[in-house]
Amino acid sequence: MLHMRALCFLFAFLITATSFGQAQPNTLKLVTHNVWYGFTKKPEPRHADWLKWMAAQKPDVVSLQELNEYTPEKLAADARSWGHEHSVLLKEDGFPTGITSRFPIGDVRRIRDGMHHGLLRCRIQGIWFYVIHFHPSNFARRMEEATLLQADVRSLPELNPRIVLAGDFNGFSPADKTQYDADTKLVPFFQMLDQRDNGARNLNSGRIDYGGISSIIRQGYVDLIQQRRSNGAPFVGTFPSSLVSDENHGTDRRLDYIFVSRSLLASIESTEILRDEVTEGLSDHFPVTATFRLGDTTAANIFTSQPELLQEHGAGEGPAWHPELGLLTSGEGNINLRDKTGKSSVYRQNAGSNGLMFDRQGRLIICEPVRRRVTRIEADGSTKVLAETFDGKKFNQPNDLTMDSQNRIYFTDPQYGDRSTMEMLDANGRPIEGVYRIDPSANVTRIITHEVDRPNGIVVTHDDKYLFVADNNNNSPNGARALWRFELQQDGTVDFETQTLIFDWKTTRGPDGMKLDADGRLYVAAGINKPNPPHESADEPTAGIYVFSSEGTLLTVAQIPRDETTNCAFGGDDLRTLFVTSGGSLWKLETVVPGKPAWPHAAAN
Repeated sequence: MLHMRALCFLFAFLITATSFGQAQPNTLKLVTHNVWYGFTKKPEPRHADWLKWMAAQKPDVVSLQELNEYTPEKLAADARSWGHEHSVLLKEDGFPTGITSRFPIGDVRRIRDGMHHGLLRCRIQGIWFYVIHFHPSNFARRMEEATLLQADVRSLPELNPRIVLAGDFNGFSPADKTQYDADTKLVPFFQMLDQRDNGARNLNSGRIDYGGISSIIRQGYVDLIQQRRSNGAPFVGTFPSSLVSDENHGTDRRLDYIFVSRSLLASIESTEILRDEVTEGLSDHFPVTATFRLGDTTAANIFTSQPELLQEHGAGEGPAWHPELGLLTSGEGNINLRDKTGKSSVYRQNAGSNGLMFDRQGRLIICEPVRRRVTRIEADGSTKVLAETFDGKKFNQPNDLTMDSQNRIYFTDPQYGDRSTMEMLDANGRPIEGVYRIDPSANVTRIITHEVDRPNGIVVTHDDKYLFVADNNNNSPNGARALWRFELQQDGTVDFETQTLIFDWKTTRGPDGMKLDADGRLYVAAGINKPNPPHESADEPTAGIYVFSSEGTLLTVAQIPRDETTNCAFGGDDLRTLFVTSGGSLWKLETVVPGKPAWPHAAAN
């Protein structure tokens, strides 16, 4: 039975998701568009064409900016033309924003103090929408407006709110810096604007300023266009269109965005800047769209708490739960113990350990990268070496381990840092960073040689059907940062033909340790919050626990605000506490579904 706190959390979520008696849709399509002076300039046939175009998009939610001279009645009339019965206008003066929806709109708040155009917030289908129209000509004011946005988000009455920021941010993303650095006309254009208007501060000390968008990124939001942009894809801007080619609006740039909270990231089905011959004539800005999958795959159905910091030191890696002792972690050269009262001590000094796991007899199995071996602590306290060499060569740095239903142990053997001491080489002298299996008979077999770049975390599914391997080469400019899945054969070997890419972290920090819950979901520690040059980028924070379905679909991400997120393990008396190691610190999240480690046994659940 679920804990009462979980029931309360889920009940609140379900009330939100089915508010006003509406059936939960499978998807939700959003379109955001700055419509240029509310069609008061070049009004027709532009307005009529826009209404037809918007109806053809079949949106579920529309975020609008520059609704000049609009009234609530006029917005409602427009909304009905594309099938929306619900609409909200921020104001009727200046440059209003508005939102329309196929579904009821609740929890409306209009914020004008401190905002140049104002900020409109509401909730639709359990998602909080903020219609953005930041200051058009002052970088410092945009940063202030981002701070006001953050203050309102903190007032929301939810543990892990699902948030969409959509609109005209009037700001520059650091992700587009290469494009703007190459644009020799952009800075002179803004110099002209700043000289023409004494109140304008487009440039910061003569340079393009990225502070407004950087503030949004630091708050943990993800830029969908950037997140879905493939490496080497050409830049696509959202302003200005050819409609205003008779005026000088500068060169192509991206001002319109859709940002989402990480709790929504796994729900993104598609996103696009809608730039074509038709939209060229609808406004000076191009619209942006995103489609969200809705359903039973949100953080509310996985976590029942926010990440909570338990301790600052001693938890670098390898968490493993003992039902009587508490939590063991690898850190500062030792195996450390946090007992069930929260008291910390050194459990095994100078262990030189990384991944930790209890086998089905409650014996601790240790990956020892310092001594380059895998060991087991016997019931009498003695140490038994399970694997130290293969074909007469010492292992690299045994990193992490898992166990299948037949008590076979699988461990990864990467090499991080100095590679001069590596003995594992193939016949051509190529270094081997492999995956190995230790059978109950003590026989050791290499099951992966070069199919994975640098194996790290590892998990066998409960039915022994799949082997997941975290591939995290963060020492090379083009190193893999990916999660792979292989079909596992009955004899404990893998079918290389079935190698499947589950998720690619691209140039940020890749996946590390991971664990399964009782329903087969995979919890993967990965990412960083700040760039770690030269080989690990972080244009936006990526550190946290990535949760995948048993089929390999990303469900949600629980962000951990500490670098680097390295591993996790289920524990607590009911195995519904997910302990997370990150940069030496220890965190915890409460989960709906308990974990299912090899030990403690399922009866402990």
